[in-house]
Amino acid sequence: MSGPFVAELRQTLAELAGDPEVKAVVVAGNGKFFSNGLDLEWMKSQGKAELFGFLLSISGLLKETALFPKPLVGAISGHAFGMGAIWASGFDVRIVRSDRGWVCFPEMDINIPFSPGMIAICEHGLGTTTFRKMAFSAQRYAGEAAMEVGWAQAAATEETIIETAVAKAAELGKKGRDAFRLTKQFWAKRVVDVIDSQDADAYKQIPLKL
Repeated sequence: MSGPFVAELRQTLAELAGDPEVKAVVVAGNGKFFSNGLDLEWMKSQGKAELFGFLLSISGLLKETALFPKPLVGAISGHAFGMGAIWASGFDVRIVRSDRGWVCFPEMDINIPFSPGMIAICEHGLGTTTFRKMAFSAQRYAGEAAMEVGWAQAAATEETIIETAVAKAAELGKKGRDAFRLTKQFWAKRVVDVIDSQDADAYKQIPLKL
């Protein structure tokens, strides 16, 4: 996740959210990784102001994900690490590969703290107990183990994961639109409040050693 990529991603999600023909959205990876998280090489090339703006953009992405007015289903078709796993934690449903791919929050091992907004969206999507276990252990969970710990709701093979995710999205897309949108909006209030009130100050305190 670099600045240009996150900007394009947010714009695409906004377009999908506003398109009346779109009833649900499936997010999938391409190849070995679903998302390997932040693009540290790109971040190293940025100045302090640009880096701070990028982190605020990440917070914006997490807020928009929690508020996304339509069913958001992740086909986690490969490894999901760091910010990739954090972002996906805000999806309504996560389906992992049963035969390949780890899910991991490595922050404790690389000495980078979670921002308040990251914590809020992970607790929002996973529950406090699951997130605490995954976050502090920095353990890697593959396939069925990701389901057992509570990060994923289903597992599928490489050949069937997109089909499985699309079927789930189609099922959720039949639900009442206003009920789904407003329930997510009300439910996400704490995530939004935390990001709006705490993330900017937190980023000023976090020492980023890239």
